[in-house]
Amino acid sequence: MRIRFEVILACMAAFFMIGTCQAQEFSNSRNDVAQLGFSTGIFNITADDAAAEMQLDYRDNHALLGFLRPIGGVMVTSDGDVHGYGGLMADVLWNAHFATSFYSSAGAYHHGDGEDLGHWIEFRSGVEVSYRFDDKSRVGLGFAHISNADIGDRNPGAEVLSLTYTVPVKALF
Repeated sequence: MRIRFEVILACMAAFFMIGTCQAQEFSNSRNDVAQLGFSTGIFNITADDAAAEMQLDYRDNHALLGFLRPIGGVMVTSDGDVHGYGGLMADVLWNAHFATSFYSSAGAYHHGDGEDLGHWIEFRSGVEVSYRFDDKSRVGLGFAHISNADIGDRNPGAEVLSLTYTVPVKALF
């Protein structure tokens, strides 16, 4: 049975709207650090030809408009698909240890042996729920949708379910 992206997105939006009443603040350069994120998961989870995916991203700590953090990264799949992207992320901090991150990005897509997403330009939007450790590293579960927004002849889209670990950049260097 296929999970519909719209149903999942509607449930996440409802959760966010209900929960914002209790959110303490949006993350910005005063309360978070630049991070490197390492992810692994399943690309195209709603299709019969799902593939393993790995992702590396950078999350800057300099907030635009007080809460939008620049992000950039690359995703590769076991089928040889590659998606490099850049965009913006907003982190909602529920307390000292829990965060929900929403992001949207655009980037270049190379079709390997996996799903043909219909265009070389693809957009990625997603949500990640994570636990923040005292050192500001995080572990989280994310869900994303990749689509070309109908700029191509085809637009099948793909959903990605991933487990992410982020580490503060200053801890690495």
